Amino acid sequence: MEKRKYSYAQLGMLFGVVIGGGIAVILFAITANAVYFTIAGAGLAIGLILGAGYDQYVEKKGNQD
Repeated sequence: MEKRKYSYAQLGMLFGVVIGGGIAVILFAITANAVYFTIAGAGLAIGLILGAGYDQYVEKKGNQD
């Protein structure tokens, strides 16, 4: 079985959901307001944006060599 290569966009989304979900659970436990679970979605979006940007940066840097 060959090893899978993950893109930075995929990893950014993963870490964004994990961090955003963790913060959302803590805030929900403190306030009992379910609206804070939207923070997980915001974390996903931020992780996707940062990861995709870094993917483009790495691709451009690789083409210049």
